[in-house]
Amino acid sequence: MSPEMNHKEQDGILDSLQGMKRAAAPEFFYTRLRARMEQEAETAPLGWIGKLLTRPSLSLGLAVIVLLLNFTTIMKMVQQPSLSSAPETSAPFVVADYSSIDTYPVYDETPNEP
Repeated sequence: MSPEMNHKEQDGILDSLQGMKRAAAPEFFYTRLRARMEQEAETAPLGWIGKLLTRPSLSLGLAVIVLLLNFTTIMKMVQQPSLSSAPETSAPFVVADYSSIDTYPVYDETPNEP
């Protein structure tokens, strides 16, 4: 207390505390609080994963990682030469010779005798 305050003022301040009571919560406060907490726990769509993802630091970090991956993918696609501009002689084409494939008819015209 400041030295300028006299003894009478100090007693007045201390006497003002005589009629104070403890602060009390409204009726059924804890019951309503518990019901609200249980309802939030039941309606949480992803449980603890949902709580983690709603944290701003984690969600912003994940968004930055996704954006960086997208950016690097786009940059690699831009730097890569397109396939249509490559000359056609760069990769040899293999053409199958279907004339040498033997086929057998399912129904023979000659009967098999035992």
